Amino acid sequence: MTIGFFDGVHIGHQALLRRLREFPHATILTFTSHPQSVLRPPAPPLLIPYELKIALLKPFADTVVIRDFTKEFASIPYDHLLDQFDISHLILGKGASFGESRKGREANVREYASKRGIEVEYCPKILFDGEPVSSSRIRKAVSEQNIPLAQQLLGRPL
Repeated sequence: MTIGFFDGVHIGHQALLRRLREFPHATILTFTSHPQSVLRPPAPPLLIPYELKIALLKPFADTVVIRDFTKEFASIPYDHLLDQFDISHLILGKGASFGESRKGREANVREYASKRGIEVEYCPKILFDGEPVSSSRIRKAVSEQNIPLAQQLLGRPL
């Protein structure tokens, strides 16, 4: 299983998702709206429409679970969220945090996973020209009209 918003489903996301796809019963948990729209509004503009994001995610998983990101959802402790799923492997991006007050940080998740017999893997950031690939970097490239860079970071035409 992996968890994330996956805005743009860029080459960094794709690397993590290819790793997830190596496991049986691969599951992606994603959201209908950007978490920042609830946690620290306003949310940044989305790189791709929601429908396209789901279509791009589907080849990487057997199941795509879609939840509304609400204040109630944001208040669920990370361990209670993980308890809702039958997980053997948890694949996350380096620096990922989730759950109430973002307490689902690496040290806490690893401790939880060791008690539950879950293997946890944190995938390193993918670098392009020495800088991490991120949705915010792609947004910046688009705002600066650097479409070739945005397309390279997305791994497809804009």
